[in-house]
Parts: sequence; structure tokens; C-alpha cells
Amino acid sequence: MPSVRFIRRPPGILGLVAFAVAFAAACGSAQRNGVYRLAAPYNFAFYDTHEEAARSFYAAHFTHFAAYEILMSPGENTPRRMSEFEAQVRAYIADPPKFEPPAEIIAPHWTRLAFETAQSMDWTHMLHSQLYDILTDDRITDRRAAGERAIAYYLSEAEAAFSTRGYGHRFMEGGGEWAGNFHTAYPDINGILWAYHWHHAAVYEALMETDPERRRVELDRVIDVFTDSVLVELPHVMPLTGEVAPRFSRMFPAAAHIFDNLHMMHDVVNDIMAEPSYSPSAKAAEIERLRGQMTYAGQDTVEAPGMPMGGDHRMSDRGMRVPTQLPTGEWLPQGHPEARMAPMGEFMRPLPPPESKRPADVPEGGVR
Repeated sequence: MPSVRFIRRPPGILGLVAFAVAFAAACGSAQRNGVYRLAAPYNFAFYDTHEEAARSFYAAHFTHFAAYEILMSPGENTPRRMSEFEAQVRAYIADPPKFEPPAEIIAPHWTRLAFETAQSMDWTHMLHSQLYDILTDDRITDRRAAGERAIAYYLSEAEAAFSTRGYGHRFMEGGGEWAGNFHTAYPDINGILWAYHWHHAAVYEALMETDPERRRVELDRVIDVFTDSVLVELPHVMPLTGEVAPRFSRMFPAAAHIFDNLHMMHDVVNDIMAEPSYSPSAKAAEIERLRGQMTYAGQDTVEAPGMPMGGDHRMSDRGMRVPTQLPTGEWLPQGHPEARMAPMGEFMRPLPPPESKRPADVPEGGVR
């Protein structure tokens, strides 16, 4: 997991280290460290310039983590609690808070149950924020270089960062017997979360406008479409970044995959937390198992599952467009409208690691 980098030498440091090691051993748990976003002059430019658009995200993160907390104590009254929760979420959408509370406050019990996953999610949300900032700050003359530097910094915490491989919907749909639990039990809350996945990507595409005024107009349009259309006709499948934000995804294909994998992990946690046959400890173990398979550190050895094609397992038409390398050497990410359309049989086969031998007609699963 990420570790804080200090550049100072307080007195008695050896004693403090010895105490910390002894304390961690006594607790029998992983060290609960943290790391902060890359220091840069553009940080918080998105919030400072487009406060309404920045605040419009806050209900999304609240919805994810608060749903986990509700599912920490499931029972016969859970459907009623979820219905009341949906009303609260829609109130936050209409009137978002000025600042976003951290996950530890929204879901204190769940963040203790699945600390490493909460850290990975928080770390990736920081990358989200930094790329919004980079695309907002007009002092930046090379947006691609600044974005790639932020992505490289994010990936330097390889155990916490999500993979840059294009897994599509595979882990979410084929990861275990719990797949689809949350969507089946709570379709409206699930639909709101998928609507926010669209919203995150649509904001990126709006920020790709180079003219500041045009950028502002596009952001206003995204918020209007989100509230007037996407939240009214909720998505039936999880949108992919590449299909909603093709210009952004062409510039940063690795980030498109990272964010899709984050969104899949959010949904995986929902499904596992809604699995009635799992004890809390079993839920924690399964969440960590899936997180471990989605991290950047393990992406060269992990074999992603095939897509089951029965029941409620669905994917968008553009979700069938697989990562595609252009003649220039650049990659188009999963879901990009110009990427190669794969036959259904290809999705039903497990996706092997990049180094594995494969038939000539099966392309690499994603960018590296």
C-alpha cells in the first residue's frame, strides 16, 4: 500500500520506529499508511474554476461508500433503508455539499473491514482530481506531458494503483458467484452509480475543449444532460470511459483503463457486500482477493475471467470494442468508438496475462 514520504529527521526516530513496529505486530494488521497527490501548481484548479461541476461529483463518492456501510449490517429492513438512502442521495445530487467528506467518515466500519481497498479507491480518486486539474489549468502548455507525469506518479504506488490493462466488464461480471447481486437487489441505486460513471467520463470530454469559455459551456451541458436525462433513464450497463470520453481516452488510454477498473472494483464491492452467504471476514477476504487481481503490481501475471453471457450479465455494444494498437504505436482503450470490435466468443474466453502465448488473431488485452 502507499507509504508517506517524509523528508525530516525528528528526535528519537529510532524509538518511534521501534514503537510503530511493535504496535503493528501487536495489532496483527497491515500498516495503515497513506500518500498524497503529486505536488503541482495546478492542484485544485478544477474546483477553483468550476466549483459547481466539482461539487457535482460529491454525491457519487458518498453513494458508493454509504452503500457499503449499509450493507455492513444487512437484514430484513435493508430494502427500506436502501429506499430511504436513495432519497438522501437524490437530495445530495440536487444540493451537493461544499466539500467532500472522506470515506472514513462516510463508512467508518467498512473502511476498517476493507482498508486496502478503500486506500486504492482514494488513491485513484486523487488521480481523477489531478487530471481534471491539468485539463482545467490554462497555464499548462503540454497537457499530455503533465497528465502522463501524474499517471506515472500514481503508478509508482503499484500495490495500490489499479491496472492499466483493459479488463472491460470481466471482473465485475465473471469474478464470482456474487456477480450481479447488488444490481439485482437494488437496481435504482446501482443505476445512479452507473450514471455517475458516465458523469465522470463526460466531464473529462468537456474539459478537452481548449477554449476556456467553450469548456465552461460544455461542462454546463454535461451537468444538464446528467440531471435531465441520465438520471431519468438510468444506464442498464456500466459505461466505459473510452465510449463516453473518446478524445480524453485517446490522449490517456492508461487512465481510461485505470478508471474503468476503479469503477468495476466499486461494483465488485457492492456485489460482495450484498452476498448473504458471506460472513464479514469472508467479505473482507474476497474483496481483497479481487483488488489484488486488479492492481498494477500484478497485471502481468493475472488472468482475467471470461464473460458469462447468460442471465442479467450485459455489456454495452461499445464495450465489445477491445484495446487496439494504431499504426502509430498508440493505443485506443476498451470501449473507444474507433477500437476493434471483438466477436462474442472472444469475451467468453479468459483474458490471459500479456506475456502468455496467444493465437495471432487475439490482441493484447490492454496497454502496459
